[in-house]
Amino acid sequence: MAERFSECLFRKNNEEYLVMRDALLLKGEKSFTFSKPAFFLLLTAVILSGILAAATVDHIDRGLQLMKLSFHRQGTTMIHAFEAGARTSMLFRRSTGHNPLVDLASEILKDSGIAYIRIIDEKDTVLVSEGSLPESMIKSYVDIQEVGTEPVSTINWRDGIFEVTKQFIPIQASPTGMTMMEQRWEQWNMAHKPHGRMFISIGFFTSEFEKARKEDMHHTLFMLAMLLLLFSAGLYFIFLYRKMRVTHATLLNTRLYADNVLESIPDSLITLDPDNKIVSCNENSEKLLGKSMDDIAGQPIFNIFPACPAELLKAQNHSLEQTAECPHIGGEIVPVKVGSARLFDHQGNWIGHVLVLRDIREIRKMEWQLERSRRLAALGSMAAGIAHEVRNPLGTLRGFAQFFGSETGASDACKKYAHFMINEVDRLNQLVSELLQFGAPRELVFEKVDVDAFLEKISTLLASDFSAKKISYSCHKDEDVILYGDANLLIQVILNMLKNSIRATPVEGKISLELTQSGTECRICVRDSGKGMNEETQNKMFDPFFTDSKDGTGLGLAVCHQIVEQHHGRFEVTSKVGQGTAVVIILPQEMRHHA
Repeated sequence: MAERFSECLFRKNNEEYLVMRDALLLKGEKSFTFSKPAFFLLLTAVILSGILAAATVDHIDRGLQLMKLSFHRQGTTMIHAFEAGARTSMLFRRSTGHNPLVDLASEILKDSGIAYIRIIDEKDTVLVSEGSLPESMIKSYVDIQEVGTEPVSTINWRDGIFEVTKQFIPIQASPTGMTMMEQRWEQWNMAHKPHGRMFISIGFFTSEFEKARKEDMHHTLFMLAMLLLLFSAGLYFIFLYRKMRVTHATLLNTRLYADNVLESIPDSLITLDPDNKIVSCNENSEKLLGKSMDDIAGQPIFNIFPACPAELLKAQNHSLEQTAECPHIGGEIVPVKVGSARLFDHQGNWIGHVLVLRDIREIRKMEWQLERSRRLAALGSMAAGIAHEVRNPLGTLRGFAQFFGSETGASDACKKYAHFMINEVDRLNQLVSELLQFGAPRELVFEKVDVDAFLEKISTLLASDFSAKKISYSCHKDEDVILYGDANLLIQVILNMLKNSIRATPVEGKISLELTQSGTECRICVRDSGKGMNEETQNKMFDPFFTDSKDGTGLGLAVCHQIVEQHHGRFEVTSKVGQGTAVVIILPQEMRHHA
């Protein structure tokens, strides 16, 4: 089914042809190819996914940066506050045996967002360590010795800790001498003996940020899932749409193909429903019935075709054929061969009948011609036998008539009767010659006919006849006309046709002879302005012994018909009473193939 049908198969209008062409192209797409809609959908999904991923990464990165900045600022603030608190503690605490930094750290840790506070010196001595300090976050002096007075941040995602580290400087030197706070600090140092610089680390829990980041990730994954779902749905609908297009195109293709096949069938097809009402028909049915599909759709078949054999519609399991007469335009009755078969759907349910009407007018005509040929052959054989038996006595009678008419002393009356007998014998002898030609036609000599000489000879032989009735005679031929056949017999046929036209044409009438080329045929047309013929005369004009002239024998046209048939040709006669007659002799162009 993937082959491309010929364009001549498509009919009706350009729109149907284009649909059919698209249907055939789609029909060939057995394997899926990435169509433009699918490609654009995929490209859109990829772009949106990229944008969403980039936006998510950017959002998470900005959140991370904001978190770092927030924790860093918060840590710096807390360290400064711790240093300030340490100074305050040094100012108001009188006892030197208690570490005021521990109390301060404990107070600060009451904030649920702080994980720990740790202070160490250069000897890794832990001066303050409050809160939950993960082992991975325990740092020695070596790890933080590069840290100066500016806070340094680190993050541990595994333990969820953000740490801010800075050199711990609770007391700044005064240029005017040691203040009371510095004295207290010195007392604290003497009690706790720190070595060198001190470093403070404050750890913050990142769980809230982690929670927010996970929510963002979940939201992003949800959006990606929705995008994937939308993409899948779009792709599915594209596949479904393409499948529907292919299915629709296939159905349309099949329908158009079936319609064109039905229209190309020379027979008439009519489909009926179970109630014997007309459902559809092809164009030949419309021509045969003389009605359009719109006029007969839904009507019972017996209203349109009364002679439809009812028993055909009762057939159960096989098709039947019968002969019937179908009404045509103008009351004409057309003989048809009617066939019927039952129709079933894909589930095997009976849905009606299909009637096939075959116009058998040509068959009847050929049967009639065949029967006529048989009768003429039998008549010809009989006529030939009679002619042979009659010709010899006719010769004897003519001889005696000449003898009596030329005898010395014969009276004028005897001579008159003898001359009359001779004329009648000659007429009978002509009839016998025609009977012999009709009963035993001689073998033809096929050759290419010199058309100019052919027409000139005919004009010369009939010039006196045309002149006697003052008939206007014209002769015309195509330049490329080619005529093959027996020239003498064809001249006999044309002369007979023209003589009949002369007898039927009134004084000062018109007669024409035309030779034209029509494809592979040569057409010889004899046209006159005579009295014309009725339908009955036209049907019998080539029958032996049929004549409407008192001087005719009725064998001239029969012999002409026989000669034309020998040339594998045919006659076409057009005539109306009072409007003249046109007789066309149609001969094959190259008679050599029939010789």
